[in-house]
Amino acid sequence: MPRVSIIVPAYNAERYLKQTLGSAVVQTFRDIDIIVIDDGSSDATGCIAESFGHPVRVVRQPNAGMSASRNRGIASSDSEYIALLDSDDVWHPQKIQRQLEALAQRPDAGLCFTGFVWWHGEDLSHWFNEARSDAKDPRFCGWIYHELILDNWALPSSWLMRRSMWDQTGPFLCDNQQTDDWEYVVRASCQVPLIKLREDFVLYRQVSSSLSKRIPTSNVGELMRESLLGRFGLASPDGTPVDRRALRRQRYKGWRNFADAHCARGDYKLGLRTFGQLLADGPNRTQTILSLAMASRRRLLSRS
Repeated sequence: MPRVSIIVPAYNAERYLKQTLGSAVVQTFRDIDIIVIDDGSSDATGCIAESFGHPVRVVRQPNAGMSASRNRGIASSDSEYIALLDSDDVWHPQKIQRQLEALAQRPDAGLCFTGFVWWHGEDLSHWFNEARSDAKDPRFCGWIYHELILDNWALPSSWLMRRSMWDQTGPFLCDNQQTDDWEYVVRASCQVPLIKLREDFVLYRQVSSSLSKRIPTSNVGELMRESLLGRFGLASPDGTPVDRRALRRQRYKGWRNFADAHCARGDYKLGLRTFGQLLADGPNRTQTILSLAMASRRRLLSRS
């Protein structure tokens, strides 16, 4: 039984999958199992994964989405630890090793996540050769629900979690793939302490087709935040309160960004209605008006 299972959901991922899996098989910690969930791909995704041989294995399924694929992969494993890796992201070679060291120092912690780099595919050869430590970020260690409800600081490709935590917390929801991972890590943060490593161990690839780039027709991020607040309240399990001022800022930013995206390149009427609601609710009316003007200008320029 491998000590760490790495779950890689993959849908039509042939363009980047070889590089992604390459970064997993060269981890300095070797007792691993890499499970690629071929989520109904119509390209060479499955063949590329199979070409690696051990320790990569492929599980095929009809297309079900990211969250269902993660659940399937974890259910197909029996390791002590579980890591997630999206099919276009890339790891530093010491990622798993340093996270295991950190979790060994905190037996009460259920999940370790790390810093990451927003990456557009440029050559970062030096990044792979730079040594990393297990230095912690104290702001995000312990009971951190009060931080995670403000923003999704924990990139899924940076997670390493204990199976015991997964058994306690349960599977990913499959309601909305843009918020399911945030819902999961917030839910986990209300049951066990978490750890963040200060340094970056993940290259988070930015591509125009990424799920995170699509404009939803409803503000799924803010709707999820309100759902989480309703379920878990305004304090971490140790009593640390959510910063109310920061929460107001994040709510405003979430709705402003939603309105901005639609006015600039989405449903213009929806964007206008949302900006109108922000103006009616206040505060930050000057900033709201400026954002509306800039978004409308970007839309006009894109059509000229």
